[in-house]
Amino acid sequence: MIIEVDIYSKIRTLYTEGESQRSIAKRLGISRQTVKKYCEGNTHPDVRRSYSRPPDVITDDIKAYILSCIQQNQKENLKKQKHTAKRIFDRLVAEKSFEGSYSTVREAVRLLKSEHSVPAQADMPLEYDPGEAIQIDWNEATAYFDGIKTKVNFFCGRLCYSCDIFVQGFYSQNLESFLEAQQRKFDYFKGIPKRLIFDNAKVAVGEGFGLHAKAPKGYESFAAHYAFKTDFCNIASGNEKGLVENLVCFARRNFMVPVPRVKDLSELNQKLLEDCIRYRRTHKVKSRSQSVQASYDEEWRFLKQIPTYRFDTSRTASPSVGLLYCEV
Repeated sequence: MIIEVDIYSKIRTLYTEGESQRSIAKRLGISRQTVKKYCEGNTHPDVRRSYSRPPDVITDDIKAYILSCIQQNQKENLKKQKHTAKRIFDRLVAEKSFEGSYSTVREAVRLLKSEHSVPAQADMPLEYDPGEAIQIDWNEATAYFDGIKTKVNFFCGRLCYSCDIFVQGFYSQNLESFLEAQQRKFDYFKGIPKRLIFDNAKVAVGEGFGLHAKAPKGYESFAAHYAFKTDFCNIASGNEKGLVENLVCFARRNFMVPVPRVKDLSELNQKLLEDCIRYRRTHKVKSRSQSVQASYDEEWRFLKQIPTYRFDTSRTASPSVGLLYCEV
């Protein structure tokens, strides 16, 4: 039986929370063989999946366009100058060569408006239990690789209970780097937290924003395999992930000053790992009663076990090959 990512996510989450295979099968209405196959994360549904449905008229690209119009309305806040469903339809036809009907667009507009209605304010907790959450973020710095000045995108992750840190550099902030960074982060912390708190950067958000943001399909599949939940912060609300915001500034001032002069990115990342280990062993957060090392030693026991199957973070493309005819 081939299952979808949402069912796989439920299997992994329930199993990591201690529910038996028999109970999971009964709860989800699927066979015990299927639960047994997927519960420990030794494989992934996408490994054997080869079929994909043809796209609907309202594709992800069209949804993103419609949502951008809705967001523009909210940003401008002009009652007499806003995108109506008819105006969005006209623009889709003119700019995207849309071939669907107006009624289809009107229904899509209605659904997207209802799905992405964000409350004025939502609070993130300031105190966390061991293994509950980690905050992550991206930023930029400069380093010299073999004497050449190079911009580095560095990824930061911080456990919310122990305040232990993880920092690594990448050439870009694409989805592949984002997933690889998190795999390395899980390896470093020797486990997986229940929740991951992130902002609304394009690399992590497929559509929407704030509490109603949705991750792209590749990331949803990744999160299902590692059995964690993603919480997106509200727009312009860095206070909701203050721990990692502070880490970004700390890492740039302490790990990247003086400007690193290394052979390549690999050497830089080895240095950053050593900096993180030194931080764990020697640092104590002013507002905490015990050291980072002592807090981490307590927290890692509450982290979920890393599954055996290592999720493929690379991007797979299927090029089409044409024939070139030459006259002789």
